[in-house]
Amino acid sequence: MENPTNLLEYLKSKTQVDVDSLDIRVSVELGPFVDCTSNQADAYTELLNPRHADLLKKTAALANEIKAHYHSVNFEELAMELSMLSLAIPISPKITGAILVMVNPLYSYSTPKIVENAQRLYRLCQFLEPNFDLSRIIIKIPSTWEGLQACRKLKGLGVKTLATTLFSLEQAILAAEAGCIYISPFLNELKATFDPSYHDPKPIFDIIVEAQRYYEQHSCSTRVKACAAVNVEQILKLAGVHAFTAPADQLRELSTMEESAVKVAQRSLFSKEMASERINGHTNGDVTNGNTNGVTNGPTSGTMEKLSFIDDEAKFRLAFARADEGRAQLKTAQALNLFGEYQVKAEALMRDNDMTKIG
Repeated sequence: MENPTNLLEYLKSKTQVDVDSLDIRVSVELGPFVDCTSNQADAYTELLNPRHADLLKKTAALANEIKAHYHSVNFEELAMELSMLSLAIPISPKITGAILVMVNPLYSYSTPKIVENAQRLYRLCQFLEPNFDLSRIIIKIPSTWEGLQACRKLKGLGVKTLATTLFSLEQAILAAEAGCIYISPFLNELKATFDPSYHDPKPIFDIIVEAQRYYEQHSCSTRVKACAAVNVEQILKLAGVHAFTAPADQLRELSTMEESAVKVAQRSLFSKEMASERINGHTNGDVTNGNTNGVTNGPTSGTMEKLSFIDDEAKFRLAFARADEGRAQLKTAQALNLFGEYQVKAEALMRDNDMTKIG
């Protein structure tokens, strides 16, 4: 009888495992991990912890000191970015890869603002830690047409990017053309990860599998970093994806679980057995043939047609609007709206810590 294996260690043997938390204690307790990912919700939630009271005051003061050098951004946004980076940079010695921070989601539909924001994050990182290796920071960019065109420009400027809030193969194809290092397909609607009572009726297992297969078939350097699982079983179904980033509670749960490696492997959508079932048109219901509007014949197909959207805005917008019968576009907009709400909350928090306005 096969001895049970620790499921976090098993996952690490099949997939690059990243930590989706700006709480450095998670990386120390459960690591080592490769990358540390974050977003505006992570930053705001972590900054609310009382142990960061001094950090908030310090970054607010720094923002006031340097804001004259950043004319296009207000105090609150600058202070928020300094705070986010001040949480992320100390984690870098605890991981083996990169820290990932997100541009202001309120800029999701402006290529120039996204490019400027990403460059500013690079500059602020060097300001906070002059010896920081900038090859170890990746900027998360919304997977809108404007965002992915910004990724194209940023690649030329030497800025590494990840395409986030991604829910369709069309976005994945454009992200690869734009030169993104990673894409982050959200397995579930972002709302489902915030509200336990909400259930996404159609997680995008199929898109994650297809995106990785498309990249491998067409020798794309972009890698798939999946996210937004609502439980550890969903993560294990994706063992074999290039990378998966998970929050502390899911990583902690995996670290306490043991099971036969053979049985776990049989559940993975990337296992040889499951791949064979997809080719023969039989799945367990977790991967479905979505409407991909000519991008591919679905997860049961063999060779996938190579397509291009990078120089054809109308073609991309039409294909994206039709992807998954419009659900991909809706999920992307919903995610950006939620992240935008946390951007506003974080800026308000910085305003509350502006000592020049108090008293």
